[in-house]
Amino acid sequence: MNAKTLAAGLVGAITLGTVGAAFADAMFLPGLYEVRVSYPGDGSGVETTRECLTLAEAKEESLERQLGEVLNDASCQFTQRNIGAGRFAISGTCNNGGFRSNLKQSGTYSPTAMTMDMSMTLAPVPGAGPVSMQMTMSSRRIAANCPAGSDND
Repeated sequence: MNAKTLAAGLVGAITLGTVGAAFADAMFLPGLYEVRVSYPGDGSGVETTRECLTLAEAKEESLERQLGEVLNDASCQFTQRNIGAGRFAISGTCNNGGFRSNLKQSGTYSPTAMTMDMSMTLAPVPGAGPVSMQMTMSSRRIAANCPAGSDND
């Protein structure tokens, strides 16, 4: 496994998630969301997906719950935890499975849209140089209802 693949896996494990990409102070609004992810500087372009958030899932998801799962990770220590008034900023250091990483996330949120900029530096193995990664993600609700047979992941 190369360092970039490992870093991408850790990003997925500690970020806010794409289905939960439309945050509200209390609850998400159910519906179909378009999620756009890019990794500035690596030339891979923008990946666009569509995710369905069901009413049942929306009742269980909130900004506080999503961030609570990240912020309560015993392997992480956070130096910044600002959430409210449509904005969030988080920074800290994690030790996931022996891999130390520094991360910063910031962005904006509403009941139907979210933007996030994230940067992470990972020291993959002792003696190896650090691997840095940046990610930009945005999502927006494009329909109040999901099409029949849509993916609920």
